[in-house]
Amino acid sequence: MFDSVRYSTKTSPELRGAMQKKVAELKGRIDEREARMRRIREEYRIDAERLATLVMQFQKQSRNSEMVSYQTQGGASGDQLVPAGVIANIIREREMVDSERAQVRKVELVLRNLSDTELYNDPKTGEVKSRQPLHQLTDDELEYLGF
Repeated sequence: MFDSVRYSTKTSPELRGAMQKKVAELKGRIDEREARMRRIREEYRIDAERLATLVMQFQKQSRNSEMVSYQTQGGASGDQLVPAGVIANIIREREMVDSERAQVRKVELVLRNLSDTELYNDPKTGEVKSRQPLHQLTDDELEYLGF
């Protein structure tokens, strides 16, 4: 039915536009996640040292799969208790930021290496000419880039 439809073939300018849009989208998500983590840390007054301690404590207790008691959290007497869900949320947000940064690096690498022209031999004359390259994308790549 769709044999003659060539939806998976894109030109360099089409691909470049979609990739630049994707990079902007990913950077926006990263900024949103970092803002959420900052708000959580400010709300619970978690500095970098305390965050590291709480993350280690959370990971240790989640490995043991025992009930987590935050009544015995260490720190200064004025420290606010931090629920396990808050620490889990910070850890998950950090993992997502790392993943999105890796995606940005990959897409930017492809963008830097995306050529606007390619050389080919004219089959009739044998002359070397240049043309706009066409790129074959998989369905997953098309979906990822929003085509």
